[in-house]
Amino acid sequence: MVEDIWHYQPELKDYYRQEKRMRDFELFLVRAYDEIFTDLLPKYCTGVEPSFDEEATNLFLDSLSLREAVLLKAKLEDEYDVELDFSYSALPSETIFYKEKISYKNLGSSGSHAKIQDLNNFSLSGEESFIWSDFPDARLESLSKGRTVLNAVSTAYNEIEELVFSVMKQLEGSQLTIRSDHGYVRHQPDYSFSMNSSDKKEVKDLLGGSRFIEEDEAASVPEGMENYIVSYNGYHMAKGRYVWPVAGKYKKFQHGGISLLECLTPVLNIVKK
Repeated sequence: MVEDIWHYQPELKDYYRQEKRMRDFELFLVRAYDEIFTDLLPKYCTGVEPSFDEEATNLFLDSLSLREAVLLKAKLEDEYDVELDFSYSALPSETIFYKEKISYKNLGSSGSHAKIQDLNNFSLSGEESFIWSDFPDARLESLSKGRTVLNAVSTAYNEIEELVFSVMKQLEGSQLTIRSDHGYVRHQPDYSFSMNSSDKKEVKDLLGGSRFIEEDEAASVPEGMENYIVSYNGYHMAKGRYVWPVAGKYKKFQHGGISLLECLTPVLNIVKK
């Protein structure tokens, strides 16, 4: 499904313009098959994470979405055997909940572990079982300040591509599995769902500048707001690509809600030829 919408384009600006096609497809699903967002995605996101391949090094890229995974697959295929699959984030679609879901602390203790904190200066033993990178999440928002969103996502993607090739070259083993904790939605009007002004105000009053809030910390969902909000497992979460402006600065790349590219996460299986 993803590769039917996101076709590889050599120019990143052309590739990321396909965001509008993804938005249109998701809007159709929200209108025709709302249970995907109210039932199916919550069910699978709160399910048990599949076991990890003990033969592979597992690289977690924070906030890597299926968009970038399609690009990475096309670039890696020249040198490696690559398969693209998908998994699920946690709910809410945030790092802390994903790490709890997969018991990441226990994963780290079951094999050698590394963390990439500097994209320009990192080295690996090559025998790690698990590697966590705060990128591209840490990069996307810092890059978006003072830049167009296209420049931000393009720069972040290029850096992630370099990181992945560097990791592959440092591996002693032959297999790398790339995973992500969650994806993201883009806040720009061309890529989000429209809302009337009164509904925006009601949703903003409930969720503020976030895409989720604990039910105990919020009022009940106002009547009619079920079109925009899913209440599940103790949280109110933004549905689909509904976003709303808030006073002051707000994030141009957001996650924590229930949309396809927040909840469906890439799994790239890479094997040296």
